[in-house]
Amino acid sequence: MYSDEEVTLAKAAVNALHHSNPTMGKLCRVISDPDELLKVGLAVPKAKGAVISDVAARLWPYKLVTAIWEQLLQDERLNLQTRTPVLSITASDHGTWVLQTSRGAIDAGKVVMATNAYTSYLVPSMADLIVPCRGQMSALLPGTAFSGSSRTQRSYGFVGPHKDDYLIQRPDQTGAHLMFGGGRSFGPSLNISDDAKVDENVAKYLRTTLPHLLSSTSNEKGERELKATHQWTGIMGFSRDNLPWVGEVPGSAGLFVLAGYTGHGMPNAWLCGKSVAAMVLEKNVDATVEKCVEQGLPRAYLMTEERIKKARELDTVEVQDEGHAFRAEIVAEEA
Repeated sequence: MYSDEEVTLAKAAVNALHHSNPTMGKLCRVISDPDELLKVGLAVPKAKGAVISDVAARLWPYKLVTAIWEQLLQDERLNLQTRTPVLSITASDHGTWVLQTSRGAIDAGKVVMATNAYTSYLVPSMADLIVPCRGQMSALLPGTAFSGSSRTQRSYGFVGPHKDDYLIQRPDQTGAHLMFGGGRSFGPSLNISDDAKVDENVAKYLRTTLPHLLSSTSNEKGERELKATHQWTGIMGFSRDNLPWVGEVPGSAGLFVLAGYTGHGMPNAWLCGKSVAAMVLEKNVDATVEKCVEQGLPRAYLMTEERIKKARELDTVEVQDEGHAFRAEIVAEEA
C-alpha cells in the first residue's frame, strides 16, 4: 500500500475481519514498519505498509472451468450453444422471455444473465449500475532479475493513488513468467468495452515498472524493461456501489442477473452463481433468497429496488477518454 490512508483502511478492515470471522482473521495481518516488511521478504521501496497472508493456493481457472463443463456435458439434457450471442431479451405476451440470438429466437420461462460488463446491452436500465472497464495484462520473461534465487517469493497486489496492480510468478517448470496486470491510470479504461486492443502506454508501464516496484538486481544489471511474451486486455464490470448485483431483476419476474464484480470475480462468482441457481430452481424466490443469505451470500449483494435507489444517489465522476469527456456513473474511488 502506497498511502497512509490505504494502511489505515486496511487496519480497520482486518480488525473487522478478526471480529466477524476470527478463522479468516487469523490468516492475515497488517505490517507498516519498514524493517518488518523486509523480515517477511517484502522488498518494496516507498510502500507505506502491507496486508500479509502466509496461506495461499494456486489455481488454473481455465482448466477448472473446462473440467466442470466436461462433466456437465455428459448430461444430454444440457444444450451448450457457443458463439451464439444473445442480441436482445424481451418479455412475451404469455409471461416468458424471448431471447433473440444470431441463430434465431429462444423462448424461456427463466433467464440468467452472467454477463458482467455487458449486462446493460441486454438490460439498458442497468447502464448506470454496471459500467465496463478495460483491464490489461502481461506475461513477462523474468530475466536475470527475477530468476533462480531472485524469483519472487510471494504474490502481490499494489494499491495506492493511481495504482491498482497485481503480480504473481509462474513456477519455474512453466517458464517463471511474471504475470503482471494493471496500469489503468496510464490509458483509457472506464467505459471501454472493446477487448480487441492493447494500449501501448499501459503495455510499456507493465514492461518497465517491476524493477522499480520490487527491489532486485535489475537496476544494477541494466534491466530497465522486461520482455513480454503476451499482452492482452479484458473487460471487467464495475458496480456503481462496488458490490456485485445478484438476484431477480425488480419488476422482471424470471429474469436473473449476477454481474458487476468490480474486478473481484474469482472470490465472488462461485457463491453468487450457486445462490442464483437456487433462486431459479425454486418457485418462491423470496424465501430462497433468505436461505441464500443464511448460507453466506452477503445481503448487500442482492438486487433490490431500495439498493438501486441508494446506488443512484452516489457520486459520479468526470472521465476523459481520448480527448472526449463524458460522465461515468460509478463510485469515485473505483475510477
